[in-house]
Amino acid sequence: MGFSVSAAFAILFTATLLSIGMLYVTTENVYEHVKEATSDYNNALLKAKTSFLEADLYNYSTIPGISLYNITFNVTNKGTTLSPKEWSFIYNGSLVTATGVVDIENKPYLLPGEVILVTVQNVPKDTLVHSLIINTETGCSLKIKWEWVGNTTVGSPKLLISAWYCSVEG
Repeated sequence: MGFSVSAAFAILFTATLLSIGMLYVTTENVYEHVKEATSDYNNALLKAKTSFLEADLYNYSTIPGISLYNITFNVTNKGTTLSPKEWSFIYNGSLVTATGVVDIENKPYLLPGEVILVTVQNVPKDTLVHSLIINTETGCSLKIKWEWVGNTTVGSPKLLISAWYCSVEG
């Protein structure tokens, strides 16, 4: 008693149909994931290309007899909506991880045209050029450079440059 040819053919035919069906579903899922990833990438690229921050004004505060000062920058959003909670800061070449170095105004979103205050605290009154890089969630950054003009008792900070740059290009 053997297995008939027609039964073997029916099993092979059913297995082939199931395989083709699974292949179709898998291919469709891969296509949808690639399409969704492409859409996410295009949205992120568009946000990066339409984001822009600018440091317009600044002010400072110091206590007489102390060789430290705080400098506050007014950073204006001249592009798309950004999320300051997702920003990171590099002060004088070091990533800021401790509180009390850079203080940012508490805003969940920075809408186009809005201003946010960013304060660098306890900056020494020396002749070195200081820098602050504000890295946004778009991959773009605002770099601010300034120096103290004067001595430790009399003087004021002077803004040297403020530049926006994006390493994300597509």
